Amino acid sequence: MGDPTADYLGRLGRRPATPITMKARGTIRLEVERDTGADVWFVTLCDGATQVSRQDQRPDLVIRGHQTLFDRLVQGRAQLYAALMRNEINVEGDLALLSSFERLLPGPEGAHHPRDFARAGGQGS
Repeated sequence: MGDPTADYLGRLGRRPATPITMKARGTIRLEVERDTGADVWFVTLCDGATQVSRQDQRPDLVIRGHQTLFDRLVQGRAQLYAALMRNEINVEGDLALLSSFERLLPGPEGAHHPRDFARAGGQGS
């Protein structure tokens, strides 16, 4: 079985700039705890661009959690703020970046934007 978190973060660093994070600026350190230690990733947001690196940088926000949670987050099977409220992740630093990071995560499978839903007359896809 592959590593959903590593796969997602690798793709995230290759995607073009997006207006979703246009106003966000800062570096997020993700500490993905595994049974054998921790993997550390750095996600830098600047003017809509997203860079992902493994090189040590000074973070503005640190997010810590277990690999199984991060795997569920990047697969759209868990929500970041719900995990925070359940104490499944720990965060420290600039919480405005948490919201920006949450926007980069996929939504649940089959979810659609409310405007698209309204345009379709409230009918499912």
